[in-house]
Amino acid sequence: MDADSVLAWGVTSGADIYCWPTTGYDPDLWPVLVYGRHTNPHFEVHPFGMAEFLRRLLTDEEFREETISVGLPGEPSFVNWREQQRRMEAGLDPSTGEPW
Repeated sequence: MDADSVLAWGVTSGADIYCWPTTGYDPDLWPVLVYGRHTNPHFEVHPFGMAEFLRRLLTDEEFREETISVGLPGEPSFVNWREQQRRMEAGLDPSTGEPW
């Protein structure tokens, strides 16, 4: 795989990097490449797109343990940046919305 054909789109707090090997002209067909700084093997290609990769990452504990080198909260959730900012300004935990 040519390094010039790899496009990074995400990073974890454990410095894992999520990429697309830009193979072919149709981005809907690009697989996900994980460069794991603390995983073995360091490079792993998943033969499905980003949406499926993220779905599995957030819902499949076994997939998560084999794929990333950092732990996620027991119940993963998505909070957009505006809601995080609102929670922080209100003195709440930006991830959960609960009081500190």
